[in-house]
Amino acid sequence: MGFFVTRDRSTIGLFSVGAFGCLVALLLGAAAATAHAKLVVGALVVVPFLGAWIALYFRDPVGALIWLWLVVVFNAPISAAVGYDSSAGEAVRQSDEVLVLVFLCLTVWQIMRTDMRIPPLRFLLPGIGVAFFGLLGAAVHSVPLTVALLGAWLGLKFWVMIPITLVLPWKQADLMRVYRIFTRVGVFVAVLGFGDYFTHEAISRALGTSIYQFSTESFRGEAVHSIFPHPGEFSVFMSILFAITFARFASSRTKADLALALLFAVSIALSLRLKGFLSLAVVMTIVAFVQGIVGNRGAITILLLGVVLLAGVFAVEGNVITKQVTTYTSSSTTARARLYTTSERIANDNSPLGAGFGRFASYASRIYYSPVYQQYGLNYIWGLSRRYPQFIDDTSWPSVVGETGYGGFVIYVIGLIFIFRAIIRRLRTATDALKWVPLATLCATAAYLIDSFGEATIVDWLSITTIAMLIGPTVSTMRASGPPSSEPISSAPRT
Repeated sequence: MGFFVTRDRSTIGLFSVGAFGCLVALLLGAAAATAHAKLVVGALVVVPFLGAWIALYFRDPVGALIWLWLVVVFNAPISAAVGYDSSAGEAVRQSDEVLVLVFLCLTVWQIMRTDMRIPPLRFLLPGIGVAFFGLLGAAVHSVPLTVALLGAWLGLKFWVMIPITLVLPWKQADLMRVYRIFTRVGVFVAVLGFGDYFTHEAISRALGTSIYQFSTESFRGEAVHSIFPHPGEFSVFMSILFAITFARFASSRTKADLALALLFAVSIALSLRLKGFLSLAVVMTIVAFVQGIVGNRGAITILLLGVVLLAGVFAVEGNVITKQVTTYTSSSTTARARLYTTSERIANDNSPLGAGFGRFASYASRIYYSPVYQQYGLNYIWGLSRRYPQFIDDTSWPSVVGETGYGGFVIYVIGLIFIFRAIIRRLRTATDALKWVPLATLCATAAYLIDSFGEATIVDWLSITTIAMLIGPTVSTMRASGPPSSEPISSAPRT
């Protein structure tokens, strides 16, 4: 031990390089001698990346969060490259769960060993409350521990990521750094989507992301999904990016922001999703309303532009919108409708608890097929049966209501209200140069929630991470200040 302590850094560095070289040699030998070559080669790629990413966290936590976001965005095409349905592909798709867990552990460790501030209680208590009702319900209904813990992790994703981003040392320069990476990646994904549309899915087939087919819903047959397996994921991604860029255009009035907003709006139209159209309408309404309240002379212009955009999008997918509205409003026997109505029955039968984490309308309840589906007669419904359970985790809120009951649902909603109040407070106090940040956060969060009524958005890391990277600097550190700089936005003491 003394030998290593007394040697200089160069000696330790050489020793580390040598040790790493020996490890690589052993792994390559193992790959050559066994049938696990792909696994070993994957380890050779992942382990150095993970080490570099952890090192980046201690130097630049926001930069590490951006890299985490990039991994989440490109998760599907990377998974498809190694075989989407293979064990390696499944491991890639689960990598975001591992990275978020590591990021959480690093953040907790930093809070304990440094002066990094603890998140305000009003943003911690909702997650604690939802966890209480979900775990208590699981205990009451004797849910196996493995199932309950998996269900808890999935059900608390949003309330895990929001506190993480609140404690990061955001700087004003980070605002534009996040905006640039969002828009550049968004443009890349949108351009691939256009290419996919004009080549009739040639690009997505080449990427291996043409996973889902819609043979039973012909009105979605031409829906664009770009690098994502499902057009719903493409739609919500473009909706959030449209919200950010349109809000910034309303504040800055630059042609570049307008061009980005138009690009993302057209992409939403090509996804052929009703929720995308509704998100456009909500975002435009919020922006016009806020601009009108602050007395901006361009509020009427923004409103007219929004109307023109909505009319254009409706012209592209009006047929699809009409069919989707008819489908979702004329029948109460679809799998999604049954999930909503049954979640209410579960909450009523167990008030104020639910069936417990991992027991209803969640991924955990699908892979460990829940007895609740048989109890409420859903095991014979197409899409909810044991043989074909693909629609079980098709939407968001039935899992909240069904697993955590009315108690957990009310706490979840109160937590969202706290977030909206904080965003609106920042919107009132931000300077003109920075007012676009809380406005973009408000619009993007609204788009996120609109999508959650028809997709499993509140358990999707891409949507959650994107929203959290906006809420973090807005709610935690935003203040009326001078022009962007590299100095921290806030120097709030640890509480």
